[in-house]
Formats: sequence, C-alpha cells, structure tokens
Amino acid sequence: MRAGSWFSRVGAAVSCGALLLALVAVPPSRAAQPRVQSQAMVFALHAISASRAAAVLHGLYPHARVRVDSAANAVVVVADARDLDAMRAVIAGIDVRDPRAARAEVLPLDHGRAATVAAQLRRVFPHASIAVAGGSKLLVRADPHALTEVESVLHGLDSVAATPAPAPVAATAVRVLAANPRDVARAVERAYPRVRALVSGGSILLRGAPEDISAAQTLAHQLDRPAGMTRYTQIYRLHAVAASSVGALVRQAFPHARVVVDASLNALSVTATARDQQRIAAGIAQLDGAGSSGTGMPGATPAYGGGNVAVVTLDAAMPGLNDAPSTSASDIASAVQQALGTLAPDLHLAVPQNSNQIVLTGDPSSIAMAKSLIAKLDAPKPLVELDTEVLEVDENVARNLGLTISPAVFSTYTEMTPPSDPTTGQPGRLGGVQALTRTPLQFTATLNALVQDGNARVLADPRIATLSGRTASIHAGDQISILTQTSGSIGTPVTQQLQTFNTGVSLDITPIVGPTGLITVALHPVVNSLTGLLNGVPQIATRDTQTVVELRNNQTLVIGGLIQEATQRSVTKVPLLGELPLIGKLFDSSDVSYSRNELVIVVTPHIVRAGQNAPPQAVLPIPTPQPLPTLPPSTRFPGSGGAVAPRAAPSPRPSALVTPSVWPSSSPSAVPAPTPSAFAQANVFTYGAPPQNAFAGPGDAPRIFYATLSPTVLSGGTLVTVSAIVTTNVTKVTLGTSGMTTALSRVGPSTWQGSFAFNAGMAQGQRSVLLQLRALRADGTAAQITIPVNIMHR
Repeated sequence: MRAGSWFSRVGAAVSCGALLLALVAVPPSRAAQPRVQSQAMVFALHAISASRAAAVLHGLYPHARVRVDSAANAVVVVADARDLDAMRAVIAGIDVRDPRAARAEVLPLDHGRAATVAAQLRRVFPHASIAVAGGSKLLVRADPHALTEVESVLHGLDSVAATPAPAPVAATAVRVLAANPRDVARAVERAYPRVRALVSGGSILLRGAPEDISAAQTLAHQLDRPAGMTRYTQIYRLHAVAASSVGALVRQAFPHARVVVDASLNALSVTATARDQQRIAAGIAQLDGAGSSGTGMPGATPAYGGGNVAVVTLDAAMPGLNDAPSTSASDIASAVQQALGTLAPDLHLAVPQNSNQIVLTGDPSSIAMAKSLIAKLDAPKPLVELDTEVLEVDENVARNLGLTISPAVFSTYTEMTPPSDPTTGQPGRLGGVQALTRTPLQFTATLNALVQDGNARVLADPRIATLSGRTASIHAGDQISILTQTSGSIGTPVTQQLQTFNTGVSLDITPIVGPTGLITVALHPVVNSLTGLLNGVPQIATRDTQTVVELRNNQTLVIGGLIQEATQRSVTKVPLLGELPLIGKLFDSSDVSYSRNELVIVVTPHIVRAGQNAPPQAVLPIPTPQPLPTLPPSTRFPGSGGAVAPRAAPSPRPSALVTPSVWPSSSPSAVPAPTPSAFAQANVFTYGAPPQNAFAGPGDAPRIFYATLSPTVLSGGTLVTVSAIVTTNVTKVTLGTSGMTTALSRVGPSTWQGSFAFNAGMAQGQRSVLLQLRALRADGTAAQITIPVNIMHR
C-alpha cells in the first residue's frame, strides 16, 4: 500500500510539472498581455505616389493591413494606435518634394506691361518657362534657384522710375498795344520753344521757366513797337496842373490827335501816331511840375511822387493800450486803402504805435483824396447816458393765524399805604411792614388774525455814460470769499485757495447809435443772491436775461418776468396742550410766509450832443482832388514852334472840408446776437430766444426755439405777421385755431415766416382767442406753443 501510494504521488507531480512547462511555453502576447484594439487611418500624399508609400509601410510594419487608393493618392492603414503614430512620422518624412525639381508660380505685375516684361525675362533665363497669364500676371516654371532669381529681376523691372523734381514754372502777362498780339505770340514761341504763349484779348500770357519768361517778355516789348504812322492811345496823368488846360494846348499843337480829358482823374487820353506821342509826352513832362505817367506806352514806367508825406490826426480815434496801435485808426486806414486802391495805387498808409494818427505817403492828388475820405470817416462817436434802475417787487403774503397763550400764570403784589392820623390828618409814618395786597391770578390768550403785504425795493439805481458801441458795466453787491483746501497724493502739501462769489446786481449795457437816431441797446442783467450754505459752500441763486432792442432817444425800456418764489412755515405750540391729539391744534400758532419776488429792469438812454453837428450824408461820394491851377492864356505848347512855357509852380491846395457825422454807421459785428424779450416791444408777442444751433436729427423731437407775432390786438382784416425758429427736422409750421390754420413758409434751414389777414368771424362779445403755433415733423410728431391775442370788435 505504501509503494502504490508513493508511485501515485510521483505521477501526480510529473503531470503538474508538465502542465507548468506548457504554460511557460505559451507566447506572452497571447497569454500574458491583453489584446489591443486596431484602428484605421488615411494618409493623404502630396509629393510621392501612394503605392510607393504603401511599400515602405508594409516593409516596416508587416502585421499592419495597408491598402492603396490611387484615385485620391492616399494610403489606408489598419493597425494599433502606437503603430499609427509611428507611421505618421514615417509618412511626414518621405512625402517631400525633390528640391531640384522644377516649380511653377504666378508672379503679379504692378506697373509694367506683362508681354514686355516676359520678353525681357526670357532673354535672361532661357531655360525657364515664362508665359503671360492675364493682363498683369506671369506664369513662371523653373527650378527653385532660378525661380528666386526671376523674382529678384522681376522686382527691379516692375518698379516705378523716380520722378524728377519739377522745374520751376513762372507765368506773366504782357500788354500788347501797337502790334498784333497773335503775331507777337507766334514770334515768342519760335524764339523760345519752352515758353507757352497764349493770347487773351490785348494781352499775351507767357508760361515757362523763369529765365525764359524774362527773355520772352523783353522780346514781346521789343516787337510791340508801332510803325511810324500807326495811331494808338496813350494815357497821361497830371499832378501839378489841370488836365483841361493841358488838353486844350495839345489840341492846338496837334490837330490830328484825338484828346479826351478825364476831370475826375485829372488825366488825358491821347490818340496819335508814335512820333506825335513822343513829342506830346515830352511836352506834358515839361508842363506838369510833378511829372506825368503814360500807361499806354510799352515799357513806360509810372512816375512816383516821392517825398510827399502827410500826417493826419484823428479826432474820434483813441490811442492803443500798451504801445499797441489804435484800433479805430487801423480800421480807418484799412478802409481808405481798400477804397482808393484803384484810384491811387501809389498811396500808402501807416498807423504808428500808441497813436491816433495816420501817416500818408504818395503823390499830392492821392494824399488829397485820402484826406478827404478820412475826414468823412473820422466822425466822433456820440455819448450815450444810461439811466438804469433795477427793482425787486415783493408780492409777499404773511399770514399769522391761531391761538397764543402766555407761557406762565402771574399775579401782582402791592404794599398798602399807611393810614392818616385821625387827629391831625397827617399821613402816617412809614415804619415796619404794612399790609400787602395782590391781584387775582391771570393768564393771557391772543387770537392772531394778521395778514401783511409787501412792497417793492430798489436793488440798484446807477447812471452811467459810455460811447456808442462801447459796453458799460455796472455791479452793485458784495463778494463772498471762502478758503478752500486741495490735497493731492500722499506726501504732497495741502494747498489753500481763496474762492470768491459775487452777489448783487451786475448789468452790462452796450448802446449803438444808428444813423437815423435810433439806439440799439444790448442788455445783460444778472442778479445773484445768497440762499444758504451747503457743506460750507455758498449757494447762489442767479436770475439773468439777455435782450437786444431798438429804442428812440429818451424812450424807456422795461423788462420783467424774472420771478422767484419761496415758502417758509413756522409753528409755535403751547407746552403740553399743543401735543394733545385731536385738540392739540387749538393750542398752537402757525406762521406761513409766501415770498414771490419779480425782477424789473428799467433802462432809459439819452444821447448827449456836444454842440450842433450836421447829420451824415446818406451815401459817401467818391472823393476827388481840389481844382488845380490852369495855365496862362498866352501859353503855347512846347515843341510846336513857340517858346517853351514856364513851369507852373503848384499852388497850395486847401485841405478837404471836414464834415463830421453825428450818427456814424456801426459795423454789424459790433451788434450782439439778437435775443428779443417778451417785453421789448408793445403789441408784440415774443417767445423764447434764437438758439446758437438749431440742428436736429431725423429722430429727434421737434422744438420751437423762438417765435414772434404782431400785432396782438386784432380786428377784422388786420395783417398778422409771424416768424419762428424751429429745429431743422421740422417739415411744416402752422398757426391758427381748431377751425382755421395757416401754413408758414420756410425761408431758411430753421426759419419760417408768414403773414395773413385775421378773420374776425368770432362770437359776439369774445374778447380773446388762443392761437396754436405748431411745428410738425415728417411723421406727424409736433411741438406747439399757445399765443394769446385780443379781439377788438368794431
């Protein structure tokens, strides 16, 4: 039993060992490792064929399944993820182009012609294939090295050539008087090919290089020489003698010459031959002491009367401040220079620093004309005295209603007088303490029913005078100063500043006296009042207005409507009793004050006249020089066979008569922008003020900024005039009642006007009506105001 048992144990051990060896002999991929999931991937190829790539992958990864898609030039691979990543790297390394293989590129052109550039490139690169693709592109096929050289050469051929600096060009006009302008122009162009000559009337326009223009201009003057018997016109300006007397001598000496005298310019217009013109010019030069200038002779230079200087002192102009020239003197000098620029081109005016004088330089006739015009412009400005008064009308109502009880119960104690002696009748002696008496306990109760009305007070009543066109400023009030502190960043010191606030009444008035005696007054009153303190800062209430009105002399302007309202309430109660519910109101007293203040401004201008001054002329005439002396009757023209006449010495000419103007015309820029007030004109309704800008977008709400209607007292057939300034997006403006409307006409981007005859078909006894002024947008959105008018039944 033991032997069989031992053999059985040995057989079992051998069987187990064989099984273990069999398990060890199993491959690890089948027994020890888990099975990996296969994946599929497509590799698209660009440089090599798909069959070549598949052969490479199959040799490296024999277990992978590789398929070739020749139509798409791609390889489809089924393998595990690790093999696919490795295959991707292999494909990226073998799918590359041959660096020596030829490539094709399209090169664009910016400036050059494609056919011309392609021909030039073919001669330089014969082995490259170059073709024209479109209008401004080249198709080039070559190896990479040659392709790079083609691009470099193409950049140089397609660049824009540098533009040379433009040569200086000059232009001038040459007046041709004797010759034919076309013949002169053709001759100039033949002599100077780079000069362009154009004929314009009796002149030639020359254009070209400056050196060529100078030579061409000299040639044109040389060609413009009249023939010996050719007649042309010459202008002679005289300075020392009258042109009429010289003209008579020229007619006598040269019967065939045509002579025209211009008395306003003191000049002669002579039409004669070239030979006679030379003799006439020489003779006039001898007769005219100051010399004459002929403007018709080619090459003639006008004579300048050098050394003629005059200084004019202005009466109305004031010297400038800080060594600056006088503004009024500068304005007059500029006006004279512009007015006489054509009549007196040799006239020059200068204004010295810090002076009210004008220095005139020119010939005597030009200076005489300038003096005459300056005398008319140098009119002293009138003085305007302004009586102003600023009133504050207080429509205060103080109501004190309720029951007031004295705060304590009181009684009065009195010592009795000693009785008299019954025997002697003498008063008793004062000694000891006499009997005391007291009044009964009492308290007071007063029923208050008091109403107080306020009055008006004058805030300012100044009287001030100023020149026409100058602003007069009036300030009546105080300045409130507070100390403010400003701290910066950390480490910076705290700075303290003194800030001031103005309180009281400030009034700016600018009167301008017109030529008809009417006074245009620009008024800007400001009233500042202290209402309290907020965080130590004064709170200032401001009431101001601006208006421009036209008044007669001594006419009064009243402006009102600046209203300020305030309410104050104080309650006084009887201790304990005033706190009781329900009946507590019987034991208190309330004090309510309503303050309604209206600002009223009264202005009366007075023109202060210094003596009797003549009114200004309606139109300033063109100044002319004073009459010049005439030649003696026995004088003969020089060069006509007689003796040379003696030179006429210029006689002194009296200065132009100065006619000062009382009402100088004012510049429009001196008048402030109009902002009419509702109280500026009687029988006129005014709403708002003209805006600085009335622009509005299509979607903005329409607005009515300013409107006027006159008159406001209407009857049947009365002509009503209305105007309005609205936003620019308004397309229609109407005026009327619910039963009748009238459309206004647009006269500007934001201005509408209209006039109509009022229809008095109202109910009998109706004394007023409300008119509606409406401004409508294109979509019907409207803005409107109400205009009250009175009806007068006949």
